[in-house]
Formats: sequence, C-alpha cells, structure tokens
Amino acid sequence: MKVRLFWKVLGYFGLLLLVLSAVTYLTLSVLGQIEKHFVGASSNSEQLLVLEQLNKYISELPAITGEYLYTGNDSVRAVYDEAWKEFDGLVADIQRTSTDTSVIHRIDRIRAAYYNWITEIGEKKMLLREEYVAGKDIQKNLDSLAFLDLKTRYLTTARDELNKLITDIISSQPATINLAKNLTTELGTYIAIINLLVAFFAVALGFVLTRSLTNPIQLLKSGTQDIMEGKFTPIVMNRKDELGELATAFNNMSIMLGNNYTRLKAYSELVTALNSHESIADIEEKSLNLLCFHSNAAVGALYLMDESGKVLELAAGHGLKTSIRSKKILIGEGLPGQCAREQKTIEISDIRFSSDYAMDTGLVEIIPQHVIASPIFFQDTLLGVLVMGSLSRFSELDKEIIDNSLPQLGIAIANARNYEATQLLSKEISAKNTELNAKNAELEKAYRVKSEFLASMSHELRTPLNSIIGFSSVLLGPNADPLTDDQRKALEKVLKNGKHLLQLINDILDFSKLESGRMTVNVEVEDVENIVSSSVMTVEAMAKAKNLQIIQRIPAGLPMLQTDILKVKQILVNLLSNAVKFTEEGEVSVQVVQKNNDIIFSVKDSGIGIEEKNFGKVFEEFQQIDSSNTRKYKGTGLGLPISRRLARLLGGDLTVESVYGKGSTFHLTIPIVYKDTEHTTETVSLPPVEMKPEEPKNAPVARPQPTAPIQTKQAETHQGPLILCIDDDPEVIELLKKYIIPEGFSVAEAYSGDEGINKAEMIQPTIITLDIMMPHKDGWQVLRELKQNAKTRHIPVIIHSIIENRPLAFSLGAVGVVTKPTDSVELLKILKREMNSKDDFVLLIDDDEDFLQALEKIVTAEGYKAKTALNGLKALEVLQESIPSVIFSDLVMPEMDGFQLVQRLQHNDRWRNIPVVILSGKDLSTEEKQILNSRITEYLRKSEFSPDSLTSVLKRITDKN
Repeated sequence: MKVRLFWKVLGYFGLLLLVLSAVTYLTLSVLGQIEKHFVGASSNSEQLLVLEQLNKYISELPAITGEYLYTGNDSVRAVYDEAWKEFDGLVADIQRTSTDTSVIHRIDRIRAAYYNWITEIGEKKMLLREEYVAGKDIQKNLDSLAFLDLKTRYLTTARDELNKLITDIISSQPATINLAKNLTTELGTYIAIINLLVAFFAVALGFVLTRSLTNPIQLLKSGTQDIMEGKFTPIVMNRKDELGELATAFNNMSIMLGNNYTRLKAYSELVTALNSHESIADIEEKSLNLLCFHSNAAVGALYLMDESGKVLELAAGHGLKTSIRSKKILIGEGLPGQCAREQKTIEISDIRFSSDYAMDTGLVEIIPQHVIASPIFFQDTLLGVLVMGSLSRFSELDKEIIDNSLPQLGIAIANARNYEATQLLSKEISAKNTELNAKNAELEKAYRVKSEFLASMSHELRTPLNSIIGFSSVLLGPNADPLTDDQRKALEKVLKNGKHLLQLINDILDFSKLESGRMTVNVEVEDVENIVSSSVMTVEAMAKAKNLQIIQRIPAGLPMLQTDILKVKQILVNLLSNAVKFTEEGEVSVQVVQKNNDIIFSVKDSGIGIEEKNFGKVFEEFQQIDSSNTRKYKGTGLGLPISRRLARLLGGDLTVESVYGKGSTFHLTIPIVYKDTEHTTETVSLPPVEMKPEEPKNAPVARPQPTAPIQTKQAETHQGPLILCIDDDPEVIELLKKYIIPEGFSVAEAYSGDEGINKAEMIQPTIITLDIMMPHKDGWQVLRELKQNAKTRHIPVIIHSIIENRPLAFSLGAVGVVTKPTDSVELLKILKREMNSKDDFVLLIDDDEDFLQALEKIVTAEGYKAKTALNGLKALEVLQESIPSVIFSDLVMPEMDGFQLVQRLQHNDRWRNIPVVILSGKDLSTEEKQILNSRITEYLRKSEFSPDSLTSVLKRITDKN
C-alpha cells in the first residue's frame, strides 16, 4: 500500500497538534481554578464592605427612630425611610453575587430580624410622634416597646449574626488565597515540564521527519554526483511514497542519460576519427573499429561502391577471416549486395550455419548470431554498405548508435574523396597559377609601362601645349600688339584646337586614373551659386557663339557644398558643354534643388535629344549615339562616362532623361557633405614624391638654360610686389611674366629647386610660384625645405604644375594650386587674394551689431584692421577673399552658428590653421565641448569679457606683445 508523503508529514504535524491541544486544555483548566479562587477572595472582600454597611444600618436604626420621636425632623424621617430601603438593596446584592448558600441563608436571617424590628418596634415608635405632639403621655407605650425589644432581641440577633458572618469570611480569606498561590506555583512547574515534554516530542518528531526526507535526498544527490562523473548507477530506495517514485524516475533518467552519454561518446569519437585528415583508408579502418566497439559488434565490414556503381569492394574489416578481405560483391549478391539493391537496412538473426562473417578467434571460428547490413548515403547517393555482426542480439541502443553514425560516415567518405580530388585539382591549379602569375607579372609590367607612358606623354604633350595656349592667349589679349583679322582668326583656331587637344589629354588621363582607382578627392567648401556661376562662365562664350542663353534657376537658402568642388565643376562644365554642343536653337538651363542630404543639379537643353534605345550607350566609354553623330559632333566619347564615375566617386550619381527631338535633361546628384573616406585625402601625410615620371631612356629632352644676367635684369626692371617663379622651363616663366607683370607685379626667376630656395632666402619675395616636375630636386622637396626654413616659411607658395595633387600641396603648406596650361584668371585671383591677406586683419563674427561695433573699436584701437560678419555664412564670404590673422566668433547665431563655422574651417585646407577664439556666453555641454576641442585656440566668456582680456589674447596669438 502506498502512503503518500503528504499524508505522512500531515500525520506527524497532526500528532504534534494533538499533543499541543491536550497541553493547552490542561493548562487552561488549572488557570480556571486559580482564577476561581482569586475571584472568590476578591468577592469576599467586596462582601465584607457590604456587611460593614449593613452593620452600620443595624447599629444606627434605634438612634434614628428616637431622634425623630422627640424632634419630628423631616430629614431624620427621610434618613429612616432611606436606610431600610438601602439595607434591602445591599442584602439583594449579596444574595446575587454570592455563590456560598450558607452565606445566603445567613443573610436571609439577618434581613428577617431587621425587618421584624422595623415592623414591630420601629414603625410603632415613629407613630408615637403624633401622640407626643398632641400632648399625650407616650411613656407607657415606650416602655412597652422597650420591653418588646428586649424580649425579641431582633437587632441584637441580626447584629450578632452579621458579626459572626464577617468573622467567618475574614477567617476563610487566607486559605483561599494560599490555595490560589499554591495552584499558581504548581502551574509554573507543570508548564515547565510540559514545555520540556513538548520540546522533546517536537525534536524527536522533527528528527524522524528530517531523516525520512534527507536520506532519500542524500541518495539522489549521490546519484547526481555519479552522473556528473559519468557513472550511471541506479540508486536503491525501498519506499512507496513520492520519494520512492522520484527515485524510480531518477533511475529511468540515469539510464536514459547513460544511453545518451554512450551514444554521444561514440558519435564524438567517430567524428574525431573522421576529421583526423588522414588517408581515406585510415579513416575507414578507424571508424569501423569504433563502431564495432560502441555497438558491441564482434565482426564488421565496410563495403564501398566502385566507380561503375555496380560492384561493392571491401574497404575495411574488423575481426574478419583473411579469406574474405579481398572479396568483391555484385549488387544483389549476398547480404551486402541485397542491402545495396533495396537501399534499406536488413537484419538477420539466429544464424546456425557457417557464415562469411565468422569471427576468427585464433582457435576456432565463431559464427555471429545477429547480423545487420545498412546502406551508407551522401545526399541520396549510395556510397556503400556497412555490415555488423554480434554474438547476441543488438540492443536498441546499439542499433541507434549504428543508425546515427551512418550519415556522418557518409559525409566523411564523401569529404575524403573530395579532399583527394581537391588535392589533385590543387596541384593542377598550382601549376596553372604559376603560369598565370608569370602572365600577371607581364601584365603588371605592361600596365606600369602604360602608366609611365601616360604620365610621361602627358607631361611632354602638355608642356608645349602650355606654351601654345598661353602665348596664343597673350597675343589675343588686350595688352598685345594689334593683329590683322586673318592673324586673329588663325590664333583663335590655334587656341581653340590647343584647348581641345588639352581636353582630350585630360579626359584620357582622368579615365586612366579612374580605371586604376588612383583618383583622389580633395574636400573643399563652397557656395552652390558660385559653383554654378563659375561653370556657366566657362561655357558662356561657346553659348554666345551659337546665340544660346544659359538660364540659372538657383533657390535661396541652399547649404554650402562640402565636397571636391573642382570635380563638381568639371562635371557641370562637361554637361553644359554637351548641352550647348547639341543644341542649335532654344535655351540651356541649370536648375538646383535640395533633396534631403543631396544637392541635385539638372542641366536641361532643347537639342536633338537621345533615343531611348541609346540610353545605355550614353555613359559607355568611347561611345557616341550613332555614326552620323560621330561624324557631325567631334569627341572621344569619354566626357559623360568620366562625369558619371566622378559623380559616383563623390557619393552621388549622374542620370539622364530625354525625348528624342525635344532635348535632354541630365541630373547630377551630389551629397551636401562628402562622407566616403576611401578616396579622400583631406589629411595627407608626407610621402616620398611619387608623381614625377622617369625620363624615357635614350630620349633626352632639351631644356634651355637661361643666363644669370637675364634673371637679375628681370628682377630689377619692374617695381611692385616681387613674385619668385621657380620652373625649369623658361617658356613657362616667360608666359607667367606676360600674365602678372601687367597687373603690377615684378618677377624674379629660378630654373631649379636649389636656385629657388637660395633666391627665396636672399630676396624675400612676396609670393612664390613653384613647379613640381623639375630635375634633381622636385617641387615637393623644395616646398618642404621652404616651409622648414625660418627665413622662408612665411612666404606664400602657389603650386604651378601639370601635376594636380591639391591635398598633398595644401598639407605641405601651399596656399593655392594652378594647373598647367595656366589659367591666367585663376592665377591672378590667387595672387591678389594672397596680397590682400598680407594686410593683417581680425575677423569679428557676432549677430549682435552693437557688441560687434564695440569689438571693432577695441581691435582698431590696438592698431589692427578689422572685418565683421553677422553670422557664419557672411564670414565664409569674407574668407573666400582673404585670410585673417585671427577669428573671434560667437557661438549662437542665425543661418550658421559658431559650431558649424568651426567645422567648415576644419574641412578647408586654406582655413584650418587660422586661430579661432570663441567669445560667447553659452554654457557648453559635454558634446559641444568635444566639438570645439582641439579646433579652437581659446574660449572667452562674455560674462567675463573686458577690453584688456581681448587685447591680451589678440597680442598673444599675433605675437605683438
């Protein structure tokens, strides 16, 4: 019979509760007796007080009647009437509260004697008062009543009985109190004994209960520890309650875990053997031995399908006879062949005759009694058959181990075969790779030769082009000698074709850079309107020649564009040039819109348009729309492909919309802020110069060497700011003179790097123009030495070269870059800008005009020039024209605040080194401090501002103490 653990525990606690209830009952009974005695003693005390009151009434009653008889006082009469009523009430109280019947009877006798006196004597005395008042003689009646009182002794009897009762009660009180005290003492002893007994009983009961629970739990804990150590031994617990059921469940779990452990161990060892990366024969042998061990098989054989798929060949054996090890089995032949044909597991039991799978013990051959043949698959492809034999029937666990191992065995066999095939293929590929590497080396050499050729040819082609375009421009300029119409037309054709040839060379070089991934991004900040206006100005002459108008639609409030401005202009110029080229009448327009974080430039024309079938060709290299267009419109077909690649390089795109015969619209999308850092070179280290091409061997280039007197004469001939031109080509220097001398500058020449460095230190020019590609010492090294020399580091240097590496130039300290052929407008713009920047001034930025005026007065009073701006955008306009010595800026301003301005300054190579002092009353957060950290020179609070503090900071920064 099963006894639930719940009922056992409940029975233990029920017994304990029963004992506690009995003890409680006995204790309450004794307490009742004690209470009874104490209540009796207390009641006797109260009765004594009442009896004393009764005794008083009995003693005073004769005196009251006598006083009334002679005085007739009504108050005495009232006392008399009240006395017997109160006496009766006290007697009633005693009778009601007393539990002693003898006391009640004695009180009844006292009451009877008292009332007998009142009735027979007291009332009659009271009536004698009337006779006394009437003047009658009442002495006789009084004597008669006195005799009756003496005879009956009513009051004496009542008084004696009352005194005796009082005496009895007083004498019984000590005994009652002593009895209660004794019971109290006995109760303490009784409670102590009971508590000890209950405590002992509770401890004994708890011990029995605890042992009945902890012993099974300890067994379970021990069994759990054994499982953790890999021992799956059943625990023995002869109980028929829940703990017994738990032990049974635990043993079942232990058996299950033991089977899982055996299964996983077998699987793990098999996987380890299969992944040992040994030969396929070793893997097959090891895996078969492991399977036989873990499945308790006496013999085993592993057959694999040959390449024909019709014959099973013995790949590995365990405990087999030697005669069977070379046996081949056809599909359908024997147990393995039948298993391969049916492609399912076959089991044979109770084998009584000889068998091919007899185990050779060395003494006799033992025939297995149970054989299992299982097919081995890999992705539904039959690889072979596994045959296992046991001297006894395979258990379900043994079968499960075999079945679970077959998929992994199939994978391992397939992988081993693939590995061997891969090794063979790898050797073949290695041989091919060796051959390909040799060819790649040849291709790399050819590519390097091509790059060197392009670099060399670009220099050699653009050098004469520079002279052709430059001198043609000079001859056509306003300061040249007068020309005939034919001469002017001829020179214009020379200039036009020279520029066209230069554009072709530039397109090929840009395409080569884009193909090789060597195109860099130089991030600058410029206003969108300026970008469009500059681009339109470039093609304006071409449009006027065809009587076309270029319309600009640019909304107000567009943000500054922070990207490679030159590349954006290059794309726009190409789009505008194409629009003008393919438009005979109508107009060309440029529309700009902002969409999210992008600026979209849309160039629209009313030209010939593009057929939809030709949309795919528009952005293909060396492609034009069709052959007829190729004949009519000249070009390489590189402009639009290069433009799209440049747009995507900047993180944007270039797309087209067109209606054939009505015109086309090209949409250039450029992110407002360039984010891709893969190509950007904003921060450039100082690498060794790598852009100077090698001189082609056996093809020396003649460079005329001027004489020193010519240099000196030129330096002394003209008055004005002195420009030192360093270039190894005299024609370039001569061309520069043609450009800048008419603008009021004087020129000194240097035809090598060393000569330029020495002359710069000696004559201290106002500005230096510097070529890069010079013999012996290139321009990069010259620029480094100029900036490292304390006597020349302050001189602004403008890079004037075919090579355009703006990031490297600015990082080395150049103030501008002008590419050859020389753009005279750009060159003069930079020269004038630098001349303007030579006038030291302080840029003051604040949206509070009154405060701005006060700052301007303080700065000018110290001898400085000052320029003002009401916000960051206005400040950028000032910075486009000239560079201040220091900037004082507020933080909180409309349109562009101080934080945005500081970030813009850091992203511009010309502005990032300008000292910036923040003058603001704003309390900075941690994030705002991080934005300004390392980007500003000093921070002044407006609340602590004073003219002295401002001038002190200004002098310290400008070194004017």
